[in-house]
Amino acid sequence: TTHLPHSYRRALNMAASVAGSLVVATRLTARKVLAAKRVNVAPSVHVRAFRGASTIVMVSRVEKPDAEWAKELDKASFQVLRKKGTEGAGTGEYDKFYPTEGHFVCKGCGNPLYSAEAKFNSGCGWPAFDKAYKGALITETDMTFGMKRVEIMCGACDGHLGHVFENEGLTPTNERHCVNSVSVKYVAAAPETPLEEEKVV
Repeated sequence: TTHLPHSYRRALNMAASVAGSLVVATRLTARKVLAAKRVNVAPSVHVRAFRGASTIVMVSRVEKPDAEWAKELDKASFQVLRKKGTEGAGTGEYDKFYPTEGHFVCKGCGNPLYSAEAKFNSGCGWPAFDKAYKGALITETDMTFGMKRVEIMCGACDGHLGHVFENEGLTPTNERHCVNSVSVKYVAAAPETPLEEEKVV
């Protein structure tokens, strides 16, 4: 067994003590920030991290192979949610549907996405929303068809929802989430826990 000089052992012990103190301080700081930034989220949503004073809300992941999704979803929903297809304009179940209460969830995994209040008549031929529940969506740059668009996907299962368009002046948020009806499901009741809403771009 190799024995380190006393001075080396003392230096290592001091370094370990400092590192331990930093970890404890970081955890305490995280607790303080999260305590100060209480966010009402659904049971499937967890506060997992923070940057500065902003709480980052992450949903629980739902991951399955395509073969399993194909068994659980109808053919049209599978083609859109898992293969990034698009339903025909004006053909969707929710295109002209404007409920005054309730919310919309991902048809694949049930993740809450939009409130009924966020839906509006854009005249585009697909369901349109101007904001989403905080942490419900993820975005990705889509370069298909020779144009640059912002794709929106379910933050839990990565299911394709549609695209978001900006600066059209249609609503105060200046966002139009163009969503496929077969990607979502309407729930007449409000989410079990009140959720905050926000722009996504």
